[in-house]
Amino acid sequence: MSAARKPVRARPEATSPLAGTRAPLVPNVEPLRVGDTHPSPPADSQSHRVTESQTLSVREPSEQPRYLTLVRKEARLRPDQATALADLRRRLARSRTDRSETITDNTLLRIAVDLLLAHADRLHGDTEEQLTESALRST
Repeated sequence: MSAARKPVRARPEATSPLAGTRAPLVPNVEPLRVGDTHPSPPADSQSHRVTESQTLSVREPSEQPRYLTLVRKEARLRPDQATALADLRRRLARSRTDRSETITDNTLLRIAVDLLLAHADRLHGDTEEQLTESALRST
């Protein structure tokens, strides 16, 4: 019994107007642009400095969404932290009366950073555990 074979698929090729010569396929792709004209930092950049291009905008600050006025910063959280943060966000969102501003996980992270910076004089230690202990210890 012979099995039916699928036909061999021919690869599409671009041909030039000249006598049957092949021209290479060249992609014509526009660069991806999301949001405003803020260039994204290089993927391998370890710099934590805010560049002028990240803070300037074509539009007036009052005309653009709040998230575009902020500097992007990535953080890795433990699973228990991510879960507790989401639970807190949901609890706060349910209990509020003014719903003019959305409360997100990032909102709470910005508040945590402000709180940490306000009590920076308490921080001491060489490890994350020691720094956490010194930050959480009440005086």
